[in-house]
Amino acid sequence: MQGDLEQSLLDGLGGWDDEGCEAVLNSNETGTVTCDCNHLTSFSILMSPNSEKELYLDIITYIGVGISMGSLVICLIIEGLIWRKIRKNETSYLRHVSIVNIAVSLLIADIWFIIGAVISDAKDKKTPACTAATFFIHFFYLSLFFWMLASALLLLYRTTNVFGEGLSKASMLAIGFFLGYGAPLIIATVTIAATAPDNEYIRDNAVCWLNWDESKALLAFVIPALSIVLINLFILVVVLCKIIRKRVGTTAAQAGERHVIKVIAKSLAVLTPFFGITWGLGAGILANPTDKGILIAFAFFNSLQV
Repeated sequence: MQGDLEQSLLDGLGGWDDEGCEAVLNSNETGTVTCDCNHLTSFSILMSPNSEKELYLDIITYIGVGISMGSLVICLIIEGLIWRKIRKNETSYLRHVSIVNIAVSLLIADIWFIIGAVISDAKDKKTPACTAATFFIHFFYLSLFFWMLASALLLLYRTTNVFGEGLSKASMLAIGFFLGYGAPLIIATVTIAATAPDNEYIRDNAVCWLNWDESKALLAFVIPALSIVLINLFILVVVLCKIIRKRVGTTAAQAGERHVIKVIAKSLAVLTPFFGITWGLGAGILANPTDKGILIAFAFFNSLQV
């Protein structure tokens, strides 16, 4: 599409597309022209090796992000109001801990995504600021996925060990926070440490996100995210099969515990396919970065995560 536009300029002689760009220096002595280009940033960059600059993707992204952030704030307010009422059993408590941290991680990730987009669009783009934004976007989006993994593992553990002795609440909380924040921190830190010294951490095309062309740093986000989606889908299938097959009598307390597990299963049944479809489209973007249908679908679903 870009090539067709260039060929159509100047009566077929070719030229540069000036959409979103302005000339800041025109040197007749050297025959060079320096341009400053400002583009918004859509969610398609999260999985794409290229940085598509399309206005409709930007509109979808920013409207969706606004709705998502508002919904996440409402979710956190509701969780705060009911927090004292969720301690009836460990499973319910740990489930809500996961929900709160998923919402917090996604909310902060969205905020940093907007900050990164502002830095990318600034005329005086500062690399340290762009590097910092990229690090925090990477870290908090990974935290979202690892907290989903922690929630899925809790569901699997409680389903297979509802009545027996096992890990304490403190131990499960420790495991959850290590998975939710420790693992993403390790991945994000190793990524920046391995690529930043060679200036291969962020992209060179004025977009604050992980590099692809030189270092393939983007894989430090893509591989963990898609792996967790697949693991969660597998856990969901296993848990649902166990719940359906279980036909044993229980006490009232055990029935309450089983009810909470079923609620978690229903939640994951909604959340996991939703995230799986979204990031599965991201895998499609990796395979075909120029497919506008996949780009639109990815930007739409991903920006409306709540």
